[in-house]
Amino acid sequence: MPTIMLGTHVSGLAAARMPGFTLVELMVTVFVASVLLAVAVPSFSRMMVTSRVSAQANELVAAINFARSEAIKRNTSMALCRASGANATDCTSPQTGDWQFWIVRPVAAGGTVVRRGVINQFSNALAVRSTLDGDLVVFGPDGLARTGGAVIDEEQINVCSTRSADPETRRRIMLGVGSRLITEPFEGDC
Repeated sequence: MPTIMLGTHVSGLAAARMPGFTLVELMVTVFVASVLLAVAVPSFSRMMVTSRVSAQANELVAAINFARSEAIKRNTSMALCRASGANATDCTSPQTGDWQFWIVRPVAAGGTVVRRGVINQFSNALAVRSTLDGDLVVFGPDGLARTGGAVIDEEQINVCSTRSADPETRRRIMLGVGSRLITEPFEGDC
């Protein structure tokens, strides 16, 4: 076992055997890590936005299906509409802008809300808008969707990221004839 005495010089061969990393090795490691982060962070951010948009679109599709099934089950007209607040019991009067709250309730006066929801806007990074007359869809006992008194023919509810125009961060819920639903990515304005 070699011993080193105080005051003696350590040779270059002994110094090469000392454990640890050199400055060059550490700098290369930091450089590689920074390149990986530069590539991964934007992809992760896009994945988060896409996930949020998809989750909100799926929640609205579930609400549409629930309203339709309740109308058939109860044999009465049920409305899915935009609401003015988390505890609102009536549909918001027609206006433009983003949805923040929604409710499902019987159309008949005095009907109680059977389901309500909140649109999580993630600090104004998400917007929900529709082409429905008065932001209201009514499902009759026959299960058909109507807006403005007429059977729906290609109306839509759009869920969009306000910070990206990428089609993957935008979902369109198409309400077609016979209450057919299609959810698809789209390009263009929300």
